[in-house]
Order: sequence, then C-alpha cells, then structure tokens
Amino acid sequence: MKTLTEIIANYRDTQDENLLEGFKFKHNGETEYGKIFDLNYWHRKDLVFTLYENYSLADKPLIKWLLNEEFKGYDAEADLPVYLTDLCAFMLYKLMEMEDVYDLFRVKFGAGTDNQFFVDIELVLGIDSEQTKQFLLNNPKNKRLNKQIIKTINWYESQPEHKLKDRETYINHFESKKIRWIKNDMEDTESYSRNQLM
Repeated sequence: MKTLTEIIANYRDTQDENLLEGFKFKHNGETEYGKIFDLNYWHRKDLVFTLYENYSLADKPLIKWLLNEEFKGYDAEADLPVYLTDLCAFMLYKLMEMEDVYDLFRVKFGAGTDNQFFVDIELVLGIDSEQTKQFLLNNPKNKRLNKQIIKTINWYESQPEHKLKDRETYINHFESKKIRWIKNDMEDTESYSRNQLM
C-alpha cells in the first residue's frame, strides 16, 4: 500500500489517474438534500493536506484534478465542506499562470453560496489585478467570461469596505492564519461527520 506522499510523487512523475482511484468523487447514493455526500471526501482531505505540506509547479495537474473532483461534488449537490476547495485554490493561486484565473473565478463564484462567502476574492485578482484585467482584455477567447471577471474585479476594488490584500500580504495571511482555521474546522467537521455515520 502506497503512502500518500508516494502517491503524490508517483502522480507527479506519471500523471497516472489510476493512482487516484480512491480519491475520486463517489456519490453515497442518497437523494435527499443535505444527505448527499462523497464517500471518498475524507480520503481526499488527507491527500490534499499531505500535498499542502510540500507542493510545487509539478503538482499543478494534481491540484487541478483535485479541484475537479470537488466540483463533481458540488454539481451533485453533495453537502461538502468548502475547505478542500479553498485549500486547492490557494495552492493553484501560488503557482498560477494568468490563464488559471478562470479556475479561480469558478472556485469563488461557480460552486454555490458557501464558496462565494468563504473563498477570498484575492484569488481572482491573480498575480496582480491590473495584469489580470489586461490579460483578460487581450485574450480573444472567452470574451463574455472575461468581461464578467473584469466587472467583478472592478466592483470589489470600488468597494471601500473590501480591504483587498496584495499578493504577498494575502499569501502570508493564508499561510499564517487561514490555514489554521481551516485545519481546526476540518478536524471538528470530520469528527462530527464520522460520529453521524456511527
């Protein structure tokens, strides 16, 4: 049995999705709202937290794969905590190239109201908000979405109550504070969820 660290390292080298079979979204078969869950969620949580301890640009495909599995859960209306999506989005943000703004916008605004509330807008600002807007203005693809993202960034920047952090400040905030909140809340949520199943 491979350790989580070994799975991450092997996927980094091979991109073999068979390695990730036990971390895919797996519907629990429930149909009632609030009872739909992902049977592999807690396995995926362990993989995400292990990855967070040591990740690099070579892990970007895995981070995007993990985000995609989270979105499968949201599409199925599963009652999933937002924390793994937020953590994967932060890792993508740290490693991002300009085109990754589309995935980060989807994390913030395309996965329901919980994510819209919990995920920070700084992820959508990208490397630098002006550079991000310029990239979107110059990108001939996704014109409607580009306008929507630019409009969103402009709105947040125009609101004095939204004290937006620059990239360096935001990264420091996440790595020194928000990650602790996420870990603490995840421990409580996992404990509660497992007790409900007993």
